[in-house]
Amino acid sequence: MMISQTKRILLALCLIPLLSSAERAGESDKPNLVFILADDLGYGDLGCYGNSIHHTPHIDQLASEGALFTDYYVTSPVCTPTRMALMTGKHPAHFKAFGVIWPPTQGGLPTEEVTIAEWLGDHGYATGLAGKWHLGHSEPDLLPLAQGFDSWYGMPYPNDMGPFHPQTKWVKGEWPPMPMFRDHEIVEAPVNVNLLTQQYHAESVRFIAENHHRPFFLMISHAMPHTIIGASSRFKGKSKNGLYGDAVEELDWSVGKIIQTLDDFNLREKTLIIFTSDNGAALPKGDQQELAPGWRLGGSNAPFSKGKGSTFEGGVRVPAIFSWPGTIQSGAHIKDPCIITDTIATFAEMANLSPPCEALESISIAPVLQGKPQTESRALFFGSGDARSVRKGKWKYHLTNDPAWKKDYKTEPMLFDLENDPAESMNVVKKFPEIAEILHAEIKNFNQRILKP
Repeated sequence: MMISQTKRILLALCLIPLLSSAERAGESDKPNLVFILADDLGYGDLGCYGNSIHHTPHIDQLASEGALFTDYYVTSPVCTPTRMALMTGKHPAHFKAFGVIWPPTQGGLPTEEVTIAEWLGDHGYATGLAGKWHLGHSEPDLLPLAQGFDSWYGMPYPNDMGPFHPQTKWVKGEWPPMPMFRDHEIVEAPVNVNLLTQQYHAESVRFIAENHHRPFFLMISHAMPHTIIGASSRFKGKSKNGLYGDAVEELDWSVGKIIQTLDDFNLREKTLIIFTSDNGAALPKGDQQELAPGWRLGGSNAPFSKGKGSTFEGGVRVPAIFSWPGTIQSGAHIKDPCIITDTIATFAEMANLSPPCEALESISIAPVLQGKPQTESRALFFGSGDARSVRKGKWKYHLTNDPAWKKDYKTEPMLFDLENDPAESMNVVKKFPEIAEILHAEIKNFNQRILKP
């Protein structure tokens, strides 16, 4: 694994206070972390979140044995910026990530950043990625093995970015369309989208089996139910919601088998499993349910408005389940607003590790997971290259006249009371101008601080 000199210095400084205790503690005492990230799965797509069409018994059981979040957020309503936030504990505004990375895109997650994989690797963890990366591929040092992962089996970007995609501009001589990597090498191209869930699942089981004797961090970055949607023959045509439902139910099957694998190695009670999505479900335009072969859209962000690409609740509030038997109370429903940047600090506290020095927006929610309410409301910011909306307490405020999100914004400021109006249907900015002014200042100050030269 290649780590830059700058990263090594930062990690060494962070680890100094822990050296004596780490030397005394055996590796077998450290808990594992399995982070399962679905792609474009909606808030209302799971049974435990009210869906009556999709059959998701394993994820529902995971929720009943752990904590289900009702107000969990991602930083951005699209893939790349949210993944940057997860990997670094920072808002994507730090990286000027104004959108997703395409096949011809240069750059990605800055190599000087300390990632969650590098941090855990320096604490003695085996680190593996099964699935989509989507954080840069134009140079070898942007790929997963140079960003902290010991192994990687997956694609560098989503499974829809083939030459037929209208926004993809392929450069001759570059990679073939939709390549599958094993570490540094392309092992398949183009991929069969119907097999992706099975392939990523098999890699996850392999990683657990090979590393069950030592602490590990496994990130399972599924391709589904992102377009182009696919499902294996075992699941295709079996759900009540077409191909989209087939893909969701195959994800559920994989979650059940991952739990079974952990049980087989007696690892369940020393493993934190986090299941969530990188943004809300993509919604069809009008009544068009099939945009192209395999591009069926059938996700649900209920009870919220809009979806992927929007900083309204349907785009950034996502399902999230944390499960760790014996550590997290079973059956908990957590209403405190929390966000994906908190992953690093939360696991650091729960595993008794020192978090990376640079995880600026990562705040531990371990107390919340242990039944203690948040002591005060915090501002959560949503956007990609900058903050476009903010939630604090029950209030949600949106900026206006923003060309990047013009389809979502009207000609006047928007303020919503999420406690009484979760669908963001009643703009109360004129009724509560003082609240709008405070939240507008929050966004302005955040952007000025993060986006300064």
